[in-house]
Amino acid sequence: MTKTELLNYFDFVSEQEKEDCQFYLDVKSVELHLEILNYLNFKFEENKKLKWSKVSNALRKDKYIRDKLYIYLSALEEYIRSFISNKYGDNKEQSFWINGAFGNRNKIKNNLEKGKNLFSVLQDVDFKTLINQVKKLPNIDKKELFGNYYNKKNLDAVVELRNAVSHHKLLLTYNLKTCKIDGISNNSLKFNIINLKNLLPLRYRYGANGKGGIVKDMKKCGIII
Repeated sequence: MTKTELLNYFDFVSEQEKEDCQFYLDVKSVELHLEILNYLNFKFEENKKLKWSKVSNALRKDKYIRDKLYIYLSALEEYIRSFISNKYGDNKEQSFWINGAFGNRNKIKNNLEKGKNLFSVLQDVDFKTLINQVKKLPNIDKKELFGNYYNKKNLDAVVELRNAVSHHKLLLTYNLKTCKIDGISNNSLKFNIINLKNLLPLRYRYGANGKGGIVKDMKKCGIII
C-alpha cells in the first residue's frame, strides 16, 4: 500500500493532523503504520476510516514504553556488571570466564588474561555476552543476583527485549521471546516487562519509597505489572 492510499483511511480533524500523519509516514514508514492499524484491529473496507488520533496515541504509547524500558534495561546491565566486578575484580583467576562471539571487545577471558581491569572489560561487552557470562557464574551468584527469578529462558527473553528496544521495534506488535512467570509461559509484551521487573533490584522495581520504579512507569500507560 502506498502512502497516498493509506492516507485515505485516516480521519483527520484538522490540516495539522494530516500534516503530522504525512510526516510520520515519511519518517516511520507506511509498513509501521500498517502494523499499528493491525494492532488496532482496523479492517480495510470501502469508506471506512480510523481517527488519526487513535494511531498517534498508539505511537506515543509505544515510544513511552520503549523510552522507559531503555532506562531499566540499562539499569539491569549496570547492576550485573557491577555485581560481577565487585565480587571478582580482585580475584580474576576464575574458570568460568567466557569469550563472546563478536569481536575482540567481547573476549572476556582473553582480555582478562592480558591483564585488563575486569570492570573495563565488562563495560566493553555487548548485553548478550554479559548475559551469557551470567549463565556461567556459580549458582550462588545467580541466586544473589536474581533471587528465585533466575532462569536461562527468562534471561534470553530479556536480551531479545533489549534488542527490540535498541532497534526501535514497534513493541506493541513485536514478536518477543517466551518467558516464564509464576509457572505460566507467555511471549506477550506485558510478560516480558514483568520478567525485566523481576530481574531488577527492588529499588528499580518499586522506587526508593515503594511507590515508583518500573511498576509506576508502566502503570502510566495502562500496563499493570
